[in-house]
Amino acid sequence: MTALDVNPLLKGSLDSALISLCDRVEVLAPGSIAGLTICNPPRTRLERAIFPRLPRYAAEIVEIPLSPNNFGSCVRAVACGEIITCPDIANEQRFDPAWQNMNLRHGLRALQSRPVYLRDRKPYGTFVLAYREPRDETDWDAALMTFAADAAG
Repeated sequence: MTALDVNPLLKGSLDSALISLCDRVEVLAPGSIAGLTICNPPRTRLERAIFPRLPRYAAEIVEIPLSPNNFGSCVRAVACGEIITCPDIANEQRFDPAWQNMNLRHGLRALQSRPVYLRDRKPYGTFVLAYREPRDETDWDAALMTFAADAAG
């Protein structure tokens, strides 16, 4: 059980802090869309997501199991502790077509999912940086993602 399970007020203030983090990352990476996915306490599924600029997209990321780990980038990032980069979602072949369609439907064409680790050093979610055009990850994106994922944890 985590502090978030015990005190609902903490969840609200945590969400505010995470939204603020997303806003700041988007300022530092013009044209980006930042967000997070968050696992349930036993880490068996993605329970919810925070995407301040895409609330409908966030609403679709609910109750997604972490096994099998090929549904999408965030599932793989959490389940395997890997950084997942997708420079062209329309041509991505590693993940479930439902994941690909969900991203394209919301106008996302490239993204990176980076695991967010808590104190126990296990992934508990992901920080996501997405773009509306296909693009390769830059050194700046990688540095910013490292900072954001660490800040979210």
